[in-house]
Amino acid sequence: MSEAKEVVGKADLAVAVEESLVISKKNATEVINAVFDHISRYAAGGKKVRIHGFGTFQVKHKEARKARNPITGAEVDVPAKDVLAFKASK
Repeated sequence: MSEAKEVVGKADLAVAVEESLVISKKNATEVINAVFDHISRYAAGGKKVRIHGFGTFQVKHKEARKARNPITGAEVDVPAKDVLAFKASK
């Protein structure tokens, strides 16, 4: 029997920031949204976003490939796409 993992969402982060910085939850949410928005924009623009002691975000290109449907076993074409990748710092 496996235990369910607890998930921390954006709202939970906003509450933590609100308590740490003694600001309103609305302002904390705006700060978090702004950080995520800037990370996304810089990465989409081809830049690496490195946060010392946390990790690096960057867009990586995944080539088109063939995959298999695990239920039917049928071959499926997976198109090429760009994905946001994260590598944690040591």
